[in-house]
Amino acid sequence: MGERRIVRLHFRSALHLGVDVHGIGIEDSRRIAHSDTLFSCLINSYAELHSGDVGAVEKLLEPFRDGNPPFRISSAFPFQMRTPHKAEYYLPKPMIAPPIFYDSAEGQWAKQEYGKLVRNNALVPMDTFHPWLRGETENLHALEEQDIDSFCTREVRPQHARDRLTDATTIYHTGLVHFLGRSGLYFLIELNDMDLLDWDAFEAILRHAGINGLGGRRSTGNGVFDVADDTIIELDRKWKDLFDLPEQNGFINLSLYLPEKFDGLASVAYQLVPRRGWCYSSVTPKQMKRKAVMMFGEGSVFRNALNGALADVTPEGFTAHKLYRYGIPISLPIKILEADDDVS
Repeated sequence: MGERRIVRLHFRSALHLGVDVHGIGIEDSRRIAHSDTLFSCLINSYAELHSGDVGAVEKLLEPFRDGNPPFRISSAFPFQMRTPHKAEYYLPKPMIAPPIFYDSAEGQWAKQEYGKLVRNNALVPMDTFHPWLRGETENLHALEEQDIDSFCTREVRPQHARDRLTDATTIYHTGLVHFLGRSGLYFLIELNDMDLLDWDAFEAILRHAGINGLGGRRSTGNGVFDVADDTIIELDRKWKDLFDLPEQNGFINLSLYLPEKFDGLASVAYQLVPRRGWCYSSVTPKQMKRKAVMMFGEGSVFRNALNGALADVTPEGFTAHKLYRYGIPISLPIKILEADDDVS
């Protein structure tokens, strides 16, 4: 197992992350950056830093295709700095029911009291996430108190496009996210091959990526972030405990997940996320629509270990190089409760 760290992104501008299912007339924006978006950002940054070496990107991608990824990344989730040295991390809600629902004494009451709250929250704070994974009765009251809107606000900005031939104007809307104070997005990274990519090289990639920006609408300055002394930090005891969960019988993914093969896949609870959109490459200005692919979303739960694979989404007629979607997850052990379990 490689060395893991947390990467905290402090944005200097608004961020646009397109939703998985678009609305009508309004282009919304998510509050998380899927792992394939992060991967594309990092790989394009790596390619620009090695523009004189045409084989550098291919050398980095080859072990991913061979099933030995030199690094793994999670998706990026919100965090809030409670104090200058303490962050509140949010994680994807597990797709399985919270352990308190299995309590023989309070389970029915908890379902009535918190059922809607659980359904409507896609993210949960660390203090709720930790006991949920351990199969222990957790404090769902914290979901009522969490207020992501207080530090992560959304804006729908009207814009217009002008037809170059007819001079006709079309109004459209762009969804943007603003992080207040020292809040932002964070993700986990696991380096597995220090000979191919070490921490100094990764920091250089990240600094360059911060200049280019993350997400969409980067041509108007969106998604730019800083890399500072507190950007790449080591895991504390609470995070290490999540990876060392005793008595686990399943796994929860913190990234988008594309199985290497579906035979023998033991899914328990999951959501499917469609991934589509336009390609971007640092080596050519040509843009085409990538092939669409479905992946398991963050928070999905499985009984077997998760390896994952890259999806080849190169469109027909795009010959500059291959285009990939990242589907190799970082996962955590989780205790899956059965219907006859009682946590009281």
